[in-house]
Amino acid sequence: MDSDDDDGEASGAEVSCEPLPTPEQLIETQSWSTWPTPCHDLYSGSRFSGTQSNGTRSYIVTVSLKYVDMGVPELCGHFTICGLTSELPKLTTFFDAQIVGAGGHSFITNQWDASIDTDRTHWDFFAAFRPYRNRFDSRDFAYRLTSSDRYVFMRWKERFVVPNYKLSRINGASYEGFYYACYDREEGSITGYYFHKDSDHYQCLKLSHMRQTSFSHFELA
Repeated sequence: MDSDDDDGEASGAEVSCEPLPTPEQLIETQSWSTWPTPCHDLYSGSRFSGTQSNGTRSYIVTVSLKYVDMGVPELCGHFTICGLTSELPKLTTFFDAQIVGAGGHSFITNQWDASIDTDRTHWDFFAAFRPYRNRFDSRDFAYRLTSSDRYVFMRWKERFVVPNYKLSRINGASYEGFYYACYDREEGSITGYYFHKDSDHYQCLKLSHMRQTSFSHFELA
């Protein structure tokens, strides 16, 4: 998510979940499952907090993962940013993720106006990607995510506003782009870079896991 203009005031990622529930179900469901998975902090109900910055302004961000199954793989949740627009001072969107190296997804985006050069430039912000920078677009290269990998590369794509899922336009904000994201298992952190052809370059997302002392479990009837 990024600002469409300069009037906002600062207050301080194809694997969709298929079949996706309707927007009404997503809004009504606080968390579909909160049992932790083997992928450390990437589990249903996990929360991350931090900031998004474009170099001159910084916004408070909270991410709540609503459903994660790394075996499929599936990952989706709510992305909340504060102060981006005066119309909605606290703006929440639903997003889903493409997990690189699983489910048929590679480092090549091939959608959302991203070219090979766009992919190379944005993935190269992550030091963990650099061993693959000269071959990620080769037909002979196949990246495979394993359960022991420290890093999980993802693309996060925001889909609609929560709870006003019918809202198609927000004055001062846009979610038409997507995030190149990388989860660091050892640090419990997620770093992301937002891309849209008409947005500021480069907006950086920095998130840390919010530790929980207990887990709840919810089941749909």
